[in-house]
Amino acid sequence: MEVLRVKGGTPLMGEIQASGSKNSVLAIMCAVLLCDGETILENVPNLSDVNTLMEILEETGVKGEWIAPNTLRFVNNGLTKWSVSEDLVRKMRASFSIFGPLLAKAGKAQIPLPGGCVIGARPVDQHLKAMGALGAEIKMLDGSVYAECPGGRLKGAAMFLGTRFGSTVGGTNAAIMAGALSSGTTIIYNAAREPEIVDLVMFLNKAGAKIRGVGTDIITIEGVESLQGVRYTCMTDRIESGTYLCAGAITRGKVTVKGIPPQSLAGLPSLLFDMGCDITLEGDSITVDARDRELRATHVITFAYPGFATDLQPAMLTLLTTAKGISYVKETVFDARFGFTQELTRMGADIKISGDTAIVSGVEKLSGARVIAGDLRAAGAMILGGLAADGMSTVEGLQYLDRGYENPVEKLVSIGAQIERVNTGA
Repeated sequence: MEVLRVKGGTPLMGEIQASGSKNSVLAIMCAVLLCDGETILENVPNLSDVNTLMEILEETGVKGEWIAPNTLRFVNNGLTKWSVSEDLVRKMRASFSIFGPLLAKAGKAQIPLPGGCVIGARPVDQHLKAMGALGAEIKMLDGSVYAECPGGRLKGAAMFLGTRFGSTVGGTNAAIMAGALSSGTTIIYNAAREPEIVDLVMFLNKAGAKIRGVGTDIITIEGVESLQGVRYTCMTDRIESGTYLCAGAITRGKVTVKGIPPQSLAGLPSLLFDMGCDITLEGDSITVDARDRELRATHVITFAYPGFATDLQPAMLTLLTTAKGISYVKETVFDARFGFTQELTRMGADIKISGDTAIVSGVEKLSGARVIAGDLRAAGAMILGGLAADGMSTVEGLQYLDRGYENPVEKLVSIGAQIERVNTGA
């Protein structure tokens, strides 16, 4: 078993280059199903989720390979299969995102239901709602979703996705990809506005799609007959970048993340400023300076973009455990995202959970402990806790870390962290 050993107490100082966005890359890889011929994607992080999705695409007949560091080449000479094995879907819940483009391209699709996950229910009802609105006939078959396009092609339609309380990223992505090859016009109301959706649309439009309104809550798609493979550079990862900025703040250091548009971080820079950090924005880089600061408590609520990202909530909450005063963190997206806080209390954090809100009372110091990451973003939070703690911490559950952070040990060591990945032989 591999673990991280983290010795805390050292202020982090230096610069980190942001990696490609996991969430954006996975969506664009699914969209490759729609594109004929060769597609080359650049700025792709080498993560376990990316490699798993390559296996899934391979099952459908799309060939993929690494041709250079952070560069993938795909060849789609026609899909050979419209279903995916359950074993691969269980490896990565996001694999259900191939459902829409597979259906649009092949005329039928069968995907096993992914179920929930450790951060709460993540239903696919909005994916199915979008496909139904586009004319698909959908039924359940032995724990899988089967859908077919009458006449072999989806038909454009108007649809409202999500609920009156918020939009749906997965459902919006599914509708955009399926709508791109549908006949007629598709209009998505209450569309999600995340930067990753903008990146997906920029890729599709370069491939020949006709999509407008991206970045707003109404997206209009004029369906086309076919899309062609292109060369495309994917956006950088705002969640990874935000995690490293929180690492600079929690260690009372000074960290610059390069290659990330500050506006993609939504509310994080202003929250760090409210806590007492100096924030410098310069082009596509952002610097947090918390040297010699007594950071103060603040309040956080997660919400769809341009609100504060739920994926950054674990990192931000961990930072708040070291701030003076009482902070409130309200989680509106995932119903079980506070599970990681039990591990932080092992480090001496003072956290109480009341429904969808965490009440965080800042402590003077965290203490090193053995902790276990139960999901991807919890893994980042455990590392932050270890960097701030007195003494040595051991972080287990690195299979989650590998899903979403590219070379985290090397990046943190480059800015002064005392962290290493070791095999315990267990």
